[in-house]
Amino acid sequence: MKRKISVVVPIFNEQEVLPELIARLKKTASGEAAYDFEFIMVENGSEDSSYDILQKARNDDARIKIVRLSRNFGCDGGITAGLNFVRSDACVIMNADLQDPPELIPAFLRQWESGHDVVYGVIKARHGEGLVRKACSSLFYVIINALTRGLFPKNVSDFRLISRKVVDAVNSLKETNRYMRGLVVWTGFRQTGVEFERPARFAGRSKSPFRAIVRVAANGIFSFSYLPLRLTTFLGIFIAIVSFCFMVIFVTLFFICGREVPGHTSTITIMLFLFGILFFILGIIGEYLARIYDEVKDRPNFIVSETQGID
Repeated sequence: MKRKISVVVPIFNEQEVLPELIARLKKTASGEAAYDFEFIMVENGSEDSSYDILQKARNDDARIKIVRLSRNFGCDGGITAGLNFVRSDACVIMNADLQDPPELIPAFLRQWESGHDVVYGVIKARHGEGLVRKACSSLFYVIINALTRGLFPKNVSDFRLISRKVVDAVNSLKETNRYMRGLVVWTGFRQTGVEFERPARFAGRSKSPFRAIVRVAANGIFSFSYLPLRLTTFLGIFIAIVSFCFMVIFVTLFFICGREVPGHTSTITIMLFLFGILFFILGIIGEYLARIYDEVKDRPNFIVSETQGID
């Protein structure tokens, strides 16, 4: 009996890319006769003709399943929705812009067959990205691994294959501010990477503006590390020690050397510096409080408007 593979693809305003994406997915599946493929396309609140293209593609190929969300829930929300409809032996997660080449799926399958539960794509070269974007990506991995004690492999992408038990483990996690890349790594199991050169976007424009990337990066940091909170404690202790040392110095100079305490300029400068540190600390605490507030509200990560072809 053939084992079943699901391919989950969140889609948001990708009408220029979808025909090529679907064609290449079909071609890849045709080369893997030992498996039954299904393609779970999560229509994530698109405002263009993406949904119409998906409907037409489903009429031509019943392996294409459609999950339509009520609005855009972000990339991780779309992935979460797709994973909730996976009933197969393994699942491939990929983006729709063809920067995740479908032709890499056979290499993922070979690693899965050898006993790995998570097979992730490792980007060894990024084409079509500016120097600033590349530098920010590298800096993000340096920061998040410093804060999480090396939890995240460097330059991993969302493009990956996960086994049935990993799908079940991820679906059991109900947190609101989801960083899917981190949740998959956090589950553990046997993991490995497959290197690939990430091509430029096939067509259209990126649906991830800089502020969205920053938001996702913040989710990754604040969801998997308490170190920023601990650093604020150490910073407070350090400032208190330094302040006490300065106080001892000033008191000694005043009583022994007869030197007057510095005037208003130095006082105001120190106060502004300390207020800046204080608001920085409050900002970090606020980030954690906001996430606690989201968890308390317990709103769903996605709302399904309709499905087609889903059992």
